[in-house]
Amino acid sequence: MTDKADTHKRILILGAGFAGLYTALHLDKTMGEDASVEITLVDQHHYHLFTPMLHEAAAGVIQPGLILTPIRRVLRGRRIHFLRARVERIDLEAQEVTLCCRQIPYDVLVIALGSVSEFYGLDSIREKALEIKGADDADRLRCHVVNHLEAATRESDPRRRRKLLTFVVVGGGCTGVETVTELHEYLVHLHKEQYGLIDPAEMRTVLVEAQNCVLLQMGHSLSEAALRRMQKMGIEVMLDAPVTHYGEDGLEFANGREALPTDTVVWAAGVRANPVLDDLPLEKDRMGRIVVDSTLRVPGYPEVYVLGDAAHAEHPRTGEVYPPTAQVAYRQAPIAAANIAADILGGSHRQFDFTYIGDLVSLGRLSGVADPLGFRLRGFPAWLLWKFYYLISLVGWQNRLRVALNWLLALLSPIDSSLPQQCPAECVGELCL
Repeated sequence: MTDKADTHKRILILGAGFAGLYTALHLDKTMGEDASVEITLVDQHHYHLFTPMLHEAAAGVIQPGLILTPIRRVLRGRRIHFLRARVERIDLEAQEVTLCCRQIPYDVLVIALGSVSEFYGLDSIREKALEIKGADDADRLRCHVVNHLEAATRESDPRRRRKLLTFVVVGGGCTGVETVTELHEYLVHLHKEQYGLIDPAEMRTVLVEAQNCVLLQMGHSLSEAALRRMQKMGIEVMLDAPVTHYGEDGLEFANGREALPTDTVVWAAGVRANPVLDDLPLEKDRMGRIVVDSTLRVPGYPEVYVLGDAAHAEHPRTGEVYPPTAQVAYRQAPIAAANIAADILGGSHRQFDFTYIGDLVSLGRLSGVADPLGFRLRGFPAWLLWKFYYLISLVGWQNRLRVALNWLLALLSPIDSSLPQQCPAECVGELCL
């Protein structure tokens, strides 16, 4: 990597999420005006998605566009080349990546392609369930909810109407809990504002979790606090309920529990690494993440770095595996950039030695749970900390200002329940609008 005979180095970064985008920005700063280094950032979207606020966009608390930052705007004035393209194949031996539109060689490769939903082989879930992973999912969920409320106003069969009005989120982790609480408050708002003729007793919001508790990673006290909060809101929580199938009768379970009739399942029960990594001849964990060393490099391939949800990285002292969160991805970026600079310019490598500071979980309006650095917070203090932390983490001061204004308006006035004009109507039976 430091051969002086070849001074031109091509750094290729795959993925413009937290890990990829910030690695590019740190490299731009670290490498200065060195014209011998070429930095290329590739992503299939033209925007950076701020995923921690996706559930708020889905519930109308903030405008969906506020969590999308155009990548070219972020890179304006920098010498990072952005290429919008889909990654199809990575050839480690030839040091070449095949995109949907071309092939591109590299000297240093950063794989930060993120994750996709893990369906655990449940094809019926994969085909029919909604997700809460991408930017389109927020609009899709809101459209789906309104379409089903509209259909329920015309449905005369009480059993069918109740199925239309049962909204289920599967997964009791951070994403699932945040999604179900925001979805419930969105449904309450829609009922009050537009659908008062629907009997509220027919409307159900349900959280399904395979384990015997929610927010397992946050400990018993905060798990119980979150459970009590959801139950107080009117959310039904089904624990010890592993899902096996999603069919005409609704959601079916492994333990003999009666099927749950529903036409709405939002899947938030796990993630796995991007499937592009499946064909790479590298050691991976059960989530498909590539095993990396303490410097975030792939053993045997010192020119390849893997970050974020694509990386199985362990704490150098405790051996604990870092979780697939934005917090970890964001912290890995400067370490990877420093080590790449050391590859090219010479110098020592740094270990990724980061103590996970804990989780922040919002539970709807003015409530949350958090365990920053071992401190346990619940209620309004946790909600306030969640707002502050993610507000300052947003990319761009314009988005920070607009999101803060959206939050203020959401507290002082009804949330925005309008739908985008291009919202497609579902057309199956009574759903034809």
